[in-house]
Amino acid sequence: MSRVILYLSLALIILTSCNENNFHDNNPRCLEDFSKLNDKKYSISDQAVREHISRLIKDDGVLISADRQVIRYYAENKPFIWINRLGIHNRADTLLKIIQKADLYGFSTRMLKVSQIEKDLNIIRSLNVSDGNDNINIILARLEYNLTKALLRYSTGLRYGMVNPDYLYNNLEKYEVDSTSTKFRQLSDLRIERPNNEFYLKVITQAMNDSIVDLFATILPQNDLYEKLIQHLNRNGLTYEEKVKTICNIERCRWRLKILSGQNKFNKYVEVNIPSFLLRAINNNDILTMRVGCGTTQYKTPLLTSKITRMDINPQWIIPKSISKGYVGNHQYMHKMGMFVYDKKLGKLPPEEASYNKVMNGEQYIIQAGGPKNSLGRIIFRFNNNFSVFLHDTSSPWLFQRTNRAVSHGCIRVEKPYELALFLLNERNEKLQEKLEYSMTVELVNDNDSLRKSKIDRSRMINSVSVNPSIPLFVTYYTKYWDENGQLADYQDIYGYDEVLYNKLKPFVE
Repeated sequence: MSRVILYLSLALIILTSCNENNFHDNNPRCLEDFSKLNDKKYSISDQAVREHISRLIKDDGVLISADRQVIRYYAENKPFIWINRLGIHNRADTLLKIIQKADLYGFSTRMLKVSQIEKDLNIIRSLNVSDGNDNINIILARLEYNLTKALLRYSTGLRYGMVNPDYLYNNLEKYEVDSTSTKFRQLSDLRIERPNNEFYLKVITQAMNDSIVDLFATILPQNDLYEKLIQHLNRNGLTYEEKVKTICNIERCRWRLKILSGQNKFNKYVEVNIPSFLLRAINNNDILTMRVGCGTTQYKTPLLTSKITRMDINPQWIIPKSISKGYVGNHQYMHKMGMFVYDKKLGKLPPEEASYNKVMNGEQYIIQAGGPKNSLGRIIFRFNNNFSVFLHDTSSPWLFQRTNRAVSHGCIRVEKPYELALFLLNERNEKLQEKLEYSMTVELVNDNDSLRKSKIDRSRMINSVSVNPSIPLFVTYYTKYWDENGQLADYQDIYGYDEVLYNKLKPFVE
C-alpha cells in the first residue's frame, strides 16, 4: 500500500512542480537573464562552477559508495544534471519534493541537505545573489553537487539500505588477537546485493531523462513487512526507542538477497527469525509456524541464506571440540547418553579410551549414537553453510515452553520436526510418509558400543531423504516481526544487533 501511495504522490509532484511558484517569482529567471545583467556577481562560468564543485568535494566527507560515485562523476567532467543554459532544471524541483518527505521512510532530510537546497533554489530563482561568498557560481556549484549527492544517497538507501550486514556483523566479535592480526568470528552470510556502477548509471540516466518519479517508485522493497513497518514509523506518539527499533528493522527489509535477484522468486521456502524464536514454512498462502531454539549470546546462530537439501533420520552427532572436551573422563554419563570414541587410527572405542589431548588436536572424536537421547533428536535438516549449523529435532522438547529460547551452540532446534519434514517433501507420498513417521518414533536403544535395534521392522526404516527440489532457507534477525498469529510484534534484541546497526545508521537517519 505504501508503495502505491508513494507512486501516486510522486506522480502528483511531477504534474504540479512546473506550475508551482514555491521557488519562482512571477517571472522565472534563466541563465540568459543573468548574462544581460551588467554586474560581476551575475557572471556565470562553467569552469568556475566546476572548480567550486571540486572544493566542495575536497571539504566533504565520504561515508558510503554513493558519495564516491558523485566524486567520480564530476572528476570525469560529466555533464551537469541540474543546471543548464536555461537555469535550474525543473527536475531539481521534482527531486526536492521527494527528498523533503524522506523522514517518512526513516531518512534524515539533514543528510540530504534539504534545507541548503531549498535556500539555494530560492536565491537563484529570485536573483538574490551577492558578489562575495555567495556568488552565482558558488550557489550553482552547491546546488549541482548537493542535488546529485541527495539523488544517489536516497536512491541507494531505499534500494539497498545504508549498511552491508555481512561486513558489519563479521567485524563485530574478536576471537583471536595477536601482535600481528585480529580474527573476527563470522556471524553473517546473507550474501546481499550491493549498489554497483550499473545501478548508479541507471539512476543518473533516469534523472537526466526526467524519470525521477518512476525511479523512486520502482526501487522500494515489495513486501508486507516493510509496508507495515513504514506505517508504524509514521504513527503519532512514537517514542525515541520505538523509532530506533522500527528504523533498524526497516533497514533490514531493504537488504536484497542475491538468491532473490532477478526472476528467481520462491513460492515455497523456510524462514527462521532469531529474536522471535519462530520458524515459518511458507508455501504460497499456506504458512506452517513453529517455535525454535537458537544459539546463546556466546554461541550466536548466524544469519544466513541457503537451501535445505537433505533430511537424515536418527543421525549420529559428531560432538564439537568445544562441547566434547567437557565429556572426557565422565565415562558414566557418556555410557548413559550412548556416546563412543572414534580414533582415526584405532577406530571405534569405548568412552574409557577418550583422551583430552587427542580430542583437542583432532585425533579423536566423541560421537553420540542416533536415537531418542541424541541431542539432535530423531531428524536433522541439512543445508550448506560455513558455520556447521543445522535445523534439527531435540531430545529436550521442554525448551519450547520457554520465552527465551537462546539455548543452543548455534544450531536451530525445531518444535515440529515431523511436520517440517512433510512440508519439505515434493510430493505427499503416503508410503514415504509412513516410513518417515515409523523411523522417527520406533524405539531405539543406545549402548556404548553400537546402536542396538530390537523388534524393528527394517523394511519400514529410512535413514535419509533428499529434498528435491531443494528448499530455500533464510535465517533472519528482526526485532519487529510477525508473531504466531501473523501480527506485527516486538521482540527482545537478544544479540544486541539493533544497537550496533543503529550506530551505523545514525548519520543517515538523525
